[in-house]
This record gives sequence, C-alpha cells and structure tokens, in this order.
Amino acid sequence: MATQTLLKCYSYEKLDFFPEKHLLLWRDDTRTLLTREESRLLEILCLFAGEVLNADSLYRKTFTSLDAFEETSDHNYDINLLLVSLTGKLQCNGEMAIPIHVVPHFGFRVPLPTKTSRKQPFVLNPSHLVRHQQQTNLFMNQLGLKLS
Repeated sequence: MATQTLLKCYSYEKLDFFPEKHLLLWRDDTRTLLTREESRLLEILCLFAGEVLNADSLYRKTFTSLDAFEETSDHNYDINLLLVSLTGKLQCNGEMAIPIHVVPHFGFRVPLPTKTSRKQPFVLNPSHLVRHQQQTNLFMNQLGLKLS
C-alpha cells in the first residue's frame, strides 16, 4: 500500500505552483517545469507574497542552505538572470501569470495567491510540457539568452 502526501500549492488565477515538484500547472492542464533555483526563488517570493523583499534578503532566503546534502554553499547565483528565466516561464499569451513586481530602490514582490493549500500529487505527462517550453524558448530568444 502506498502513502500519498499532500503537496504545498500556491494558486493564482492562471496556474497552480507546486514548489516541491518545481512545477507550474496551468489551467489548461499543461505543465511547465522549473529549475531547482527558479522554483526556490518563486517559492520565497510566494511565501512572502504582498511584501517587498530587497535583493540581499531575497538572495539570502533563496540560496542559503539550498541543499542540505551539499558540503559547500558558496555558489554564486545571479538573481537577475534567474528572474529573467523565471519571467519567461511565467509568460502566457503576453501576460505574466504571476507578476513579479520590481519596486525601484526597494526590491521585489508578487501579489498574494488566491489560495494556498495542500493538494494530492499527480503524474507528469511530458507531452503537456511542450507548449510552455516553446513559449519560454521564444521569449528567451527575443532577449538573446539561451536556457541551460
């Protein structure tokens, strides 16, 4: 017998964000995978939704002890590059599904989710990833960047 656990979920109008799965689940049932770093960054922004986090605070909260099994945590992550990449993945028909607001001279914030909950896990179907991955690649190409 298998035990199923509930996953943390931040629900917004156009999508659900599952930080533990590094996943954006869109209302049309397509899925977009995030990198571990993008997911952690968005999770911190969602955790402190409505609040403005300055860049230093956001960096510390996001990347300090990112992996408990890692011996060193002296990686140099570029928040600006991660935000550009994340912004591309949050685009849907030219609009941001979760807008990341830049508050000049203060920091970053996202709006409050419509709902924060725990949901049952699900099975990923790779065919659903195609549409949003294509949109992300198009956005990144327009910016002259390549996804890793």
